[in-house]
Amino acid sequence: MSSKKRREDDIYINPKYKKQKSKRVVSSQFLWIVLLIAAAVFFVTFFRLPMFPRKWSWYLLIVLGALLLLTGIASASLSQRNILIKMINVVFACTLAVCSIMLPYYTSVVTRLFNSVAGNSIRISLYVMSDMYKEEHPDLFSSYISTEANYNVKDFSDQQFITTQTLDEENQAFALKELQKLYDKDVDTMDVLSVQEAAYDLYHGEGDVMVMRQDYESIIDDMEGYENFSQDAKIIYTFVRKIESEEDKIDVKMTKEPFMVFIGGNDQEGDLSKTGRTDVNIVLSVNPDTKQIAIISIPRDSYIPNPAYSGANDKLTHLGMQGIENTMKGLSDYLETDIESYVLINFTTFKQIIDALDGVDVDNPYRFRYTWDHDYVFEEGKIHLDGQAALYYVRERYSLPDGDFGRNMHQQLVLKAIIEKVCSPQVITKFNALLSSLNGTFLTNISSKSIYSLCKKQLDEDIHWQIHGYHVIGDTGYEVCASAPGVDLSVVYPDPEQIAEICQVIDDIYAGKEIAEE
Repeated sequence: MSSKKRREDDIYINPKYKKQKSKRVVSSQFLWIVLLIAAAVFFVTFFRLPMFPRKWSWYLLIVLGALLLLTGIASASLSQRNILIKMINVVFACTLAVCSIMLPYYTSVVTRLFNSVAGNSIRISLYVMSDMYKEEHPDLFSSYISTEANYNVKDFSDQQFITTQTLDEENQAFALKELQKLYDKDVDTMDVLSVQEAAYDLYHGEGDVMVMRQDYESIIDDMEGYENFSQDAKIIYTFVRKIESEEDKIDVKMTKEPFMVFIGGNDQEGDLSKTGRTDVNIVLSVNPDTKQIAIISIPRDSYIPNPAYSGANDKLTHLGMQGIENTMKGLSDYLETDIESYVLINFTTFKQIIDALDGVDVDNPYRFRYTWDHDYVFEEGKIHLDGQAALYYVRERYSLPDGDFGRNMHQQLVLKAIIEKVCSPQVITKFNALLSSLNGTFLTNISSKSIYSLCKKQLDEDIHWQIHGYHVIGDTGYEVCASAPGVDLSVVYPDPEQIAEICQVIDDIYAGKEIAEE
């Protein structure tokens, strides 16, 4: 019997032999077909993603075609027992399958970040003087309810509550309604016209409990004689008024036209709200064609018209207490421009973003020491800042030669460093950490579509932005503010010549002119 005949007989006589040979042939073909399908799915997925330039899809098609050609030739020409080609097919197929899942996932995460409807909340608290303060002033507080451990807010039901219903009608009415529910009766109130009067009555025992939005704490802290309010008073209860925002996202033409963005922030940690003071007030003027960005910092105490009070002057930081839209309207009028987009952050966001980027590098113009709640020295020259150090860097003002104005400059330096790092190729390796740091920690009205278009332009053109910084300075003084009638508060009178120059810079950015850093 010939050897060929014996092999054929073995196939029929030995089913195990037949099964093994058949399995080898099918496995080799099947793995390459799986790779082909995975490559097709990945290409279609990549092609439909909104943030990648179209030419990248054609580059990808060429790479995938070459990969499939090489693996196809190898699978057909090499022995079916060759494990290496099978492993290559499996590894490439699995990699492409994972990428086909993860890329849409990350896209959906970014979309949710920018398209989520922001819940807005206002915190209205009940304030009493601390036990320590009362013990230091026995002539004003001969008897009182202790706020040490084991106290109950319901013990205050028979006390007199100080309100400012004329100043803050909706929030005061909400708090009084919640008090009625809490105590199952109407509370005894004494209504005053201003925060100053309310603080005076609380400090002097004229009333027992002050009902006030937490945003107004900064006003009291700024008043002469009440600088230690945060230590002298104690919050015994807080009501949270939820306001659902139905705001539409704005499609900003970030790749075709110049645009403006307001970046606002405060020195608090925790949840963000569209209603509240802004201690950081930065306006970005961007021209995507000339690749220029002007970062304009305006002092938080700038004395400018407040649209919510018919144009009466107020501190810039207080404009946000009537909502972020009020701040943008006030700055738009003041700078003779149109600011429609905003990004709101606080120090929690700030720290998390910088840590996600593995820190940032800034060129520090002078040596100074931060000593507010920690001892930290910043040397002159190039320094690396992690999230916590960057937070110290942008908060310090008392040890700086120009106080608040120097703090504004530091905020600009860090923001510039963040922009440069986010626009660099190395951000790809930190993308997951960056997304996690942003989740639920910022508010914006910019749509995800606008962000994707700018991202696509950045990747397509590898833009190196020219970033110019401008920080406004001015004289300081004391004035009555629209949001705090009858109270003299410290304010900044922005230098009118600088404001005129800033307005010209914005005009030049929009006109596509080359601007010089001042």
